[in-house]
Amino acid sequence: MAETRKMEGLRTRLTALRRMLASMAGLIGSDYATKEQAWEMLEGLFNPLAHALTATAITIVAWHNWHAYGSLASVPAAIIVIGTFAIRLAFVRRFHRRGPDARVSDWVRRFASSSFIAALGWGSSLSILLYTTEGATRFAVFALISAPIQGASARAYAMPGVVILHISIVLGMISVTATAFGVTVAIPLALLYLWYQVGFVSELFTLRTRMLKADHDNRALLGQVTRYNADLAVMNARLSTFALTDGLTGVSNRRNFDEKLRQNLQDQPMHAASLALLLIDVDHFKRFNDNFGHLVGDECLKLVAAAIRSVERADDFTARYGGEEFALILPATTRADALMVAERVRLAVAAMDCSALPNPARGLTVSIGVGIAVANANIQPRTLLEAADSALYLAKQSGRNCVRDGMASGQQLQQIA
Repeated sequence: MAETRKMEGLRTRLTALRRMLASMAGLIGSDYATKEQAWEMLEGLFNPLAHALTATAITIVAWHNWHAYGSLASVPAAIIVIGTFAIRLAFVRRFHRRGPDARVSDWVRRFASSSFIAALGWGSSLSILLYTTEGATRFAVFALISAPIQGASARAYAMPGVVILHISIVLGMISVTATAFGVTVAIPLALLYLWYQVGFVSELFTLRTRMLKADHDNRALLGQVTRYNADLAVMNARLSTFALTDGLTGVSNRRNFDEKLRQNLQDQPMHAASLALLLIDVDHFKRFNDNFGHLVGDECLKLVAAAIRSVERADDFTARYGGEEFALILPATTRADALMVAERVRLAVAAMDCSALPNPARGLTVSIGVGIAVANANIQPRTLLEAADSALYLAKQSGRNCVRDGMASGQQLQQIA
């Protein structure tokens, strides 16, 4: 049972290793990472700090050999590592000077090239150092060998395949040198160390992939929620429009009219012109319905609404007040202008083309009552409606198909014939 679990664990690790090595052509999570995340990973990959520290350590050991033993044999190691570091800095400068049109894939390939050069540089310089170092300093060299390897492993969160290749080159060159030097255990130790690093890199690969996928899923979910919210906002706007619109005529309904009138009277500035309200009633509409039917009557109401809208100004507000009655709010409008607009509405309705209706007996006309709310009078909606309604009643008494008006105030209601 225990052996079975070990074999399953080994297979799991090998599967993760295959997936990791398959990512050598690009960055980890290329299917999930954003462009910004890709550039951030490349920024970390090109960071020269680990290379600078390793080059400094190798140079110090070479200087120590010359100073302590008078040996110049380690100087080539310092020259190679300084040259390798200079090449690395050249890549870093080019990376930081990249233009806005730079492509991630191009810089992935350039990093892979620079990593291969660095691996050859570190491997050859450390091999020379190992071969030319004597005494206790050799132990420092063995410790130093782990520096570029650990530095490379730390970058496995971005390009694990390139990292493993880098580590393999360095360990391979060092183990061959150590074996030639007489340390026959170097190759098996290097293989064990490589296996340890592969396991470490594999764990980093798995964790990084999960993190990028989780971030990708979160972004996708956020985008989906954002789209749903946008769709919901559109639907709410449509529902709000439907709730405030008369389904037959397409103009605003009574509910919307009541709110609009209240708001206009409340917001009317102290120094503004008066506000006018037109109540428009279709003459003899009950008789029309009885003669031609409700369907024809509905079509007539649509035509009346369209005629009113054709006269409507930019800030005016048209609504179906109820049945065959319409209302038109005229903000900042004097009595003379309100009567002029009302007359235009009457003429527009009288001139409607009713030829498309089935057998209309005659054209339609409207009677209009105009209520005027003078500025600075603190008029309530009900008072203005009573003024307009009284004026409409007067228009009906005057023979219909005409306009009459009334003045609303807080104390009295005047009707002007």
